[in-house]
Amino acid sequence: MLEIVSMSEKSASITALVGNSQWQRLLPYALAAGIVALATCAGYAWSLLPDARNLSLVFFGAILVTGAWLGARPALLAAVLAFLAYNFFLIEPRFSLRFAAADVLAFVSFLVGALLVGALSGRLSDRAREATSRLRDVSVLFDASRDLARALRPEEAAERLVAQIERGGAEAAVWLGTPPSHRLASYSQARRQDADTLALQVAYVLAGDGKNNGDATALYRLAIGERVLGAVALWTPRGAAPAPRWIDAMLELGAVAIDRARLIKEVAEASLVAEKEGLRTALLSSLSHDLRTPIATIVASATALEEHDAKFDAETRLDMLHTIQQEGDRLNRYVSNLLEMTRLESGVLQVNKVMMAPGEAMASALERVSGRLKERRVLRVFDAGAAQIFVDPVLIEQALINVLENAAAYSPAGSTILASVKAERGSVLMSIEDEGAGIPATDLDRVFDRFFRGRSDRRGAGVGLGLSVARGLIEAFGGEIKAISPASGGKGARVEIRLPAHANVEAAE
Repeated sequence: MLEIVSMSEKSASITALVGNSQWQRLLPYALAAGIVALATCAGYAWSLLPDARNLSLVFFGAILVTGAWLGARPALLAAVLAFLAYNFFLIEPRFSLRFAAADVLAFVSFLVGALLVGALSGRLSDRAREATSRLRDVSVLFDASRDLARALRPEEAAERLVAQIERGGAEAAVWLGTPPSHRLASYSQARRQDADTLALQVAYVLAGDGKNNGDATALYRLAIGERVLGAVALWTPRGAAPAPRWIDAMLELGAVAIDRARLIKEVAEASLVAEKEGLRTALLSSLSHDLRTPIATIVASATALEEHDAKFDAETRLDMLHTIQQEGDRLNRYVSNLLEMTRLESGVLQVNKVMMAPGEAMASALERVSGRLKERRVLRVFDAGAAQIFVDPVLIEQALINVLENAAAYSPAGSTILASVKAERGSVLMSIEDEGAGIPATDLDRVFDRFFRGRSDRRGAGVGLGLSVARGLIEAFGGEIKAISPASGGKGARVEIRLPAHANVEAAE
């Protein structure tokens, strides 16, 4: 809904049609009189020739030219002037408007014919010009609608609206919002100071009141239904103002675009809030279950040792202590991943890169998780040659540990885990392959998402942050990580880490 709330009577009726110039309105009629004058001169010269006939055709031709060029009203004026000129200059007695009674029918027929020719030719010309104008307006509005539809923010929609109005030959300023929080969002450069002076009037307009701002300025309220979106100030130049229907249509498109952009922004904000809420819920759910489990185990084992230590033999006590150590390491791993994810998302992760051998990083990670892998066979295939990687030793080890622990969590005891490192085509490929149930095809794109856990009821599955942290760390080194399943023999999964390779300068020397 578009509502004009401030515009003078004179501005509404004149500026948008042909401008305020009196001369521009009289020019078509003056041209029509000139065409008839030329036709009269030509007819008079023709009448001086021997056996001159059909002098009226000269005037009919002039009327046709006037109608086709200037429109219906100038053509009707030309018809009347042609009738008078024909009678005064070419019919006996000349230089007099008197005529014989026998010529009444001829003169009436000439007048009626001239009026019909002028009206028909002028109307056809007016219709053709109107159709051309409407086609041009439709084309411009269609292009404008496509341009405005690209706006994703209300401010961007306001800027595009001002640009489209400028293309139509006017200038504008757009305010968004309602008092007291309304603001000037976009404006034509030449109207910056004028826009500032309208601040008070715009507040009145948005509040439901209106103020007259002069013949060349109009204030519009932009609204969709009962919802007010903002206001538009429009400055129309003298003699070249766009038509009112064009202005109305353009502002309607602008109002729709601004409202659409507003809804997109609200949906995006709502989605962000929902996503944060979902992550918070997932985090709390994971913390309440996965972090409580090792804590409960540690507390139970420590309490049993404290209260019943004398009843346990040495082997049982050692097993409980080992359980406490394992669950403590597990708890520490969960907390470390949570901290690393927080650092990655906040952009404050400190990365201290050095050159190191990829095999050294893999071997160090395998050593750190040897306790988790003791029930599985670990096969090492290191063939990276002299290639090195430029990484943070602590963080690359953390990433590899997360992948190894994920392989341990989703593979059965007694199975084989293959850890390989090789150089190929300017990069180093580090992969970890297990013989577990594998990853469903529908989950391959989600295994690196935060809090995503595969379909497993295994106790060591974790909170679903390990692979997500690994991806963030690998990408911080300029590498990439992906999961492949099935890996080999139609089962298992393989996580591949590819990092840029660097030459070993010391080896080369």
